[in-house]
Amino acid sequence: MCTSIFTKTEDNKHFLARTMDFSFPLEGNPVFLPRDYSWHVFGKEMTNKYAMLGTGRGIAGNYIFTDGINEHGLAMAELYLPEEAVYDKDEVEGMDNLAPWEFLNWVLGNYKSIDDLEKDLKNIRLIDAKIPIMNKSIPLHYIFADVTGRVVVIEPSGGELKFKENPVGVMTNTPNLEWHTQNLRNYLHVQPKQFKPRDYGEFTPMPFIQSGTSGLPGGFTAVDRFVRAAFFKEYINKARNEEEGITNIWQILSTVRIPKGVVIKESENEDYTEYLAGICLESRSFYFTPYENNQISKVKLTDELIEDGNVVVFEAPRKQLYYSLEGIIAHNDLITTIKEVVELLDDIKTTKKGQIEGENKEILENFDDEFLKENMSNIKELLETIEKNKQ
Repeated sequence: MCTSIFTKTEDNKHFLARTMDFSFPLEGNPVFLPRDYSWHVFGKEMTNKYAMLGTGRGIAGNYIFTDGINEHGLAMAELYLPEEAVYDKDEVEGMDNLAPWEFLNWVLGNYKSIDDLEKDLKNIRLIDAKIPIMNKSIPLHYIFADVTGRVVVIEPSGGELKFKENPVGVMTNTPNLEWHTQNLRNYLHVQPKQFKPRDYGEFTPMPFIQSGTSGLPGGFTAVDRFVRAAFFKEYINKARNEEEGITNIWQILSTVRIPKGVVIKESENEDYTEYLAGICLESRSFYFTPYENNQISKVKLTDELIEDGNVVVFEAPRKQLYYSLEGIIAHNDLITTIKEVVELLDDIKTTKKGQIEGENKEILENFDDEFLKENMSNIKELLETIEKNKQ
């Protein structure tokens, strides 16, 4: 269980983000892997060409990732696809044979873009293999994005891997992507605006508040989460820059985030959102929030990290952190009032007419440049005299 979204900002920054919903404690942290990082698969040594940053954990001598970005701005995440993911049973001679949970490391370590990967897909095979930490095979599908704005999905069906274009920019779990996109046709009535009153005989019921979203599904199934994520991603106010982009992503993902105790499997294990991760492809910034702490942590894939060439683990704080506010004493005395007037006049003096709205627009109309020139100095002299006498 997971939800992934792809978004962009008005200044053309692109983001890939996800919730990690799982019952097995992955205990992942942001991890940086340098160029020439070597790891082992099926008894063979693999070496990555490119540096990468994402959510990782050391497993059987290798760092394995569940999402991340490389130095060229190619980003990727893996999500669960139970009952539909199909892998090859045995290694295929002459191919790059990978366990499904190693595919992400291989892609980010060796390809610059989606187009670059697409040229080589025919040479890659995913082999049914158990992940050591869980001692079982895990059914996965994958979402990719790069700085061109392209977003695609791979849902393994055995044999050669194929890209699926993702026109919605959302991925959850089983069923497959085509089913989810067609299911959106069942929710065309959901809208941000209120429904209009409608006559029933001589009675005209008025809509409840927030009536337009009344048909939005509220459960945590993959189907419900896909619809919610698609709706909120489509209608949330557009972000202007990276900071607003991350704020939007955390707001969207909060609608599908699963708290402990509300989704319990037959095994009595709890599915819950272990972490949120968001990646800005242009700045190569990785944002991370674990379950235990709502604060957003940020790590950047910098040239300095690449040049240093070390594996670096960034321990995300698991204890809830709070930002302590500093209070400002509210004064209502004459000096404070005069200071506020001076600040207001200074603002008006430096603001072009026509750029002030509301009440300040009316204030501006009552002042001309000559008035400001004469009275600003008088008011400031009065303020200085009052302060001197007060001392």
